[in-house]
Amino acid sequence: MYPPTKFCQPEKELRVESFLSAVHHFTVMRISRVAGRPVDAFVLAWLPVVGLLSTFLAISFYIPLAAFYFPVEVAIVPGLAAISWLRGFKPEIDLAQLCDLLFGHRRRFTARPALGIPGAACLLLGILLKYAILRQFYLLESVRLLTFGSLVSFIAPLLRPSKEHPSLLILGMVWLVASATALLSGPKSSTSQGFLLNLRGPALSFALVYLSIRLTFSTVEKTAPPNVASYPAEIAAYLSFLIVRYHFL
Repeated sequence: MYPPTKFCQPEKELRVESFLSAVHHFTVMRISRVAGRPVDAFVLAWLPVVGLLSTFLAISFYIPLAAFYFPVEVAIVPGLAAISWLRGFKPEIDLAQLCDLLFGHRRRFTARPALGIPGAACLLLGILLKYAILRQFYLLESVRLLTFGSLVSFIAPLLRPSKEHPSLLILGMVWLVASATALLSGPKSSTSQGFLLNLRGPALSFALVYLSIRLTFSTVEKTAPPNVASYPAEIAAYLSFLIVRYHFL
């Protein structure tokens, strides 16, 4: 018998391969079984799930450090490093290439980039900004912030404008609305006015993150990597959390 092709493979096996491909392309893990599989709509659809699993692992590493071993200000550093490592440093690399592209130090995105001065400066400023925001919160609040920022970085590729797969945009918006509402909603209120007031924070956060993603994708060519908007989206999530936490909650 001939080996099954991708057209006659069981649907369950195709789903498993799509999930493994998402893990291979968007995290540090390398799975030789799906190394040659392209990043298509089925692979991108698994990104929120991969983001939840990666965030859970990173938070599981960060909480014991912050609760038992180091002050929160110190534990933030290995926590951020763990999250970046789990993502394979792909958003950071693409941010550096984007900054080099905008400042004229690069013509196109490449698989093996040489870091330029604009890219290194933007990446350093982004890391310092995340640290400056995180150190203002206690453990539980910083866990919420890390969860929101990490999940948003995985949702960002779904919000890329595409005429071929509009369902990905809808899926990304649903995940972004759900995550912002779950992590940024204030205390529950039984009145309709209180309910509307609680929606101000998630609505602001959704708007900032969504606009940052669409603006990033509008400045790059169609062949840009899918992670190019992940780091700007994460920064927007951090800033929106800071605004919501101090003004709406």
